[in-house]
Parts: sequence; structure tokens; C-alpha cells
Amino acid sequence: MTDSITNESVVCAICYAYKVDSYSPTYLTRGDKIFTIDVTKDISISSNETIDMKLQYSDTNHTAAQWAAGNMKVEAQYRAFSGAASMAVETTENSKYHTVRVDAIGMCTKNCLTSRGIFRTHPQDFVTEDFKVAVKELTVEELENKVGVFYAIKLQLGGMVKRSFVMEATEEDNETKVTAELQTAFGKECLGASFSAAGSFETGRRSSNKNAKVRREWRAQGGDIDLWFQVGKNEEDKSAFSSAMEIAREWAKTIDNTNVYPFDFELRPLWELIAEFDEKKAQEFRNYLEEKWEKEGSRHVPTMFLPTKLRVEQLPDASKTFLLNTCRVHKTAMVEEAATAQSYLDSVMYIVDRKCYKKWRKAAESGKEEATEIRDIVSRDENITVEELIEQLETRADHRFSQSQRYLGLWGNDSKESNRIENQNKAFLDKLIKRLNGDLICQVSVEEWHVDLEECEKQVTEAVDWFNENISCMQSEDRLKNIVKAIDQVKSMQESLTGFLERLQSEVEK
Repeated sequence: MTDSITNESVVCAICYAYKVDSYSPTYLTRGDKIFTIDVTKDISISSNETIDMKLQYSDTNHTAAQWAAGNMKVEAQYRAFSGAASMAVETTENSKYHTVRVDAIGMCTKNCLTSRGIFRTHPQDFVTEDFKVAVKELTVEELENKVGVFYAIKLQLGGMVKRSFVMEATEEDNETKVTAELQTAFGKECLGASFSAAGSFETGRRSSNKNAKVRREWRAQGGDIDLWFQVGKNEEDKSAFSSAMEIAREWAKTIDNTNVYPFDFELRPLWELIAEFDEKKAQEFRNYLEEKWEKEGSRHVPTMFLPTKLRVEQLPDASKTFLLNTCRVHKTAMVEEAATAQSYLDSVMYIVDRKCYKKWRKAAESGKEEATEIRDIVSRDENITVEELIEQLETRADHRFSQSQRYLGLWGNDSKESNRIENQNKAFLDKLIKRLNGDLICQVSVEEWHVDLEECEKQVTEAVDWFNENISCMQSEDRLKNIVKAIDQVKSMQESLTGFLERLQSEVEK
């Protein structure tokens, strides 16, 4: 295999500069050819046939761009990949919410190319004449677009597939939780087009949170990539492959010298090479790129987590106590009502109205059971949200209302007592709904309060920056007047914030 890839069309991958490309699974695409080498002595070619599958998790603390740069040994230039390995759900607009990203990666390695000898230590001795002309005549923008921004000293040849999921995140999200959510939908490697994936993710929403947006991408290079779409397209049209690893093995067989691609690079910034011929141009090129990358890296700067739907178990203790006590009181009342109805049924004096008493007892027993069911939900169900519980209670309340409007027997006598009990059952449910709605309103208010604090902090920072930038431009009279006014404003804010901070600290210490 080693001898068969010494042709220029394959080995020349290490002779090119590379540009950042968001449409490539490697985040790189070939630029211009910049080296001329002797493949028999200037590079090492080793056969290393492997298949590797991995999941790579990224969040605000360690972004996909940082992963990419670290893997390619250019950690300091991680912002170069901020656009290609974007953490944004909407690539065309900014989002205030934190995101997480999972890249499901499949790699088939056939060979490894590594520069060696003088080509490794003095690559400037191998540059083409065209490269020297480009350094001399092109602008820094043209160098980026027509030549590239990195060059490789090591790379793998083979194929690579990548399925990326970028999702809005709540504060509770972590690698374990997010990975499990994806594996449930897309299989262990998250690379299979499984039928179960045709759920929430297909609509651009997370399965665990319908309010959380999802962006999905699929990138592949090398071999017959159509094989990756052969895992059970639907329940009727099953594929011959049951797992991503099975596909990977078949895919590896289709990769040869005519369709291999470079990946798993070890890079160096191109300005290091340019500096050997023009240090000033190299510094200008570096400054231009770093300024551009800094802007790209600051496009997605989240300020908050996606609000988590309030779960019943997260309710304040006072609210949970209120719900449980209300259930207890109503259950006790219904037990007494059922016993009273039964006493009438047991008496021969009231034999004429037995239908009325039976319906009375039935309505009371139903209310008692309902109170027990709701109590168990509040005290034991760890996953139900407040919104879901409210929806259940409203459905129950609608049913109780319809049951309270019946008119049975002569002059409605048979349903007189049961209607009264059903009205009590409905009143019980309405009481719970009112309390839960109050808790939801309180949660929204707290979230808005945090947003207001963040906005306040941002405005103060902007005001300070503006003042620092413009104070020297003010005329002396205006300058003094504005400074005195600013001092008074800052003192006023300081007094308010000091009192607020003391209140917050007292709450923490309770």
C-alpha cells in the first residue's frame, strides 16, 4: 500500500496550504500548492489502517473550535475555527442562550504522511516560486483567499464522516445527559440514520425540551459516503446494516487511492513560513487574521441558559406543603361525605332516595381517590413539570364540572347531592391550579429579574467604556460638569447595589 500511494495526486496533500472551510468535516479545504518535494525522501508514508468512532462534546467552557485547534496542534489559533465549528444554533443571527455541541465522528485511516528531514526543519527551502511571488505581490486578504492560512506537517489519508448536533442548553445539561439523549435517537455512535430519529430532532427541537432549538449538520469525505444513509430508513425499509460500525467496515472497503481525503492534520500557521521571506508581511498577515478571527469568535456570546421548565419537585417547600395539605383536607372531607352517604343507604328510613345516596357516595369516593392520586404525583413524581400537572388538573376540573351539571331523576333529585360533591371536587382542583399558576408566574419573574440584572451590567460596562474613550475629547467646562454628574450617578448606584447585596447575602445565610 505504501508504494502505491507515492503518486503525486495522493501525496501532494502535504504540499498544499489550507483554508478554513465550514463545509468540510475537517474544517479545512485545500488552498494553493506551496511546496515542491521529493516524495521518496522528504516525507514518511506509513500504512495505518484503522477505523475509529468517537463522540466529541463541546460547551461554552470548551468549544468545538478549541477542540479542533487542539487536535491540529494550533491551540493558540482556535478562533480560526469559530465560524466553521460554530456553537450557534442559528448561523445567521445571534442567540442569547448557551449551547452544547456533539460531533459524532467516524474515521477510516489508510495511511499517514509526515514531513521529515530538511523539509520538516526548513520548509522554506521547498516553497514554490509561485508562493514567493504571492508573498511579494498579494494583499493579506488575497493571501488568505488564494493561498491559505495553514500548512500541514502531518496528516492522515482515508475518509471522515461527521454528524454535528448544536442545541440550546439549560443549566442542567451536561455531557452525560446530552449524549444519552442523542444516543436514544441515533444509536450508540450517533451516526446511524435510525427510524427513531424521526421524532423531535427532525423538527429542529430537542426530545428532552421542545423549547430548545437544534441545528444538525452532516459532512463526509472519502469512499462511498452513500453507505452512511443505509441504516433503517424507515420501519418497513430496513437496511442490511444494523449499526454504524457495520457501515464503517463496509465504507472502509470503498476507500482507495482515487477517493482518499486528508484529515487529522497537524498544522502550522502560514505566517511562520511567510516570515522567512518577508517579516513585515508575515506580521501584517497575522494581525489581519487574528483580528478577523476575534470578530468571528465573538459572534456567538451567550448570556443565559435556556429556562428550564419548572418541575413539581423543584417547587418551594411552602408550595409543596400547600398542595399536600390541600389534598389531605379534601380527602378527609370526601371520606366523611362518603360515610354520610353510606349511613343513609344503611337506613331503612331513606329507601326512597337510594339512587341519590349511591351517586353521592360514588362522587365522594371518586374525589377521595383523586386527592390520593394527586398527592402521590406531588410527592413522588420527579419528572413531571408544573405545566404538565396544571394541564392534567385542568382536564380533571373540566370533567368534574360536566359531572356537576347533571339532572337526574324527578326534579333532578337523584343528582342533587352528587352535583354538590362534584362542585367541591372541582373547587379543590381549581385551588391547586391557582397555586401552581402562581408558582409559574413567580418563576418567570425570577428569570426576567436575572435578565434585567445582566442587561444592567451590560449597560454600565458600555457606559464606562464610552466615558473612557470620549472623556479626553470633551471641552474643559463640559468635561468637569459631566464628571461631577457621573460621580453622583455612580454613588447613587453604589448605594442601591450595596443595600441589594446585603439583602442577597442575608438570604444566603438563612
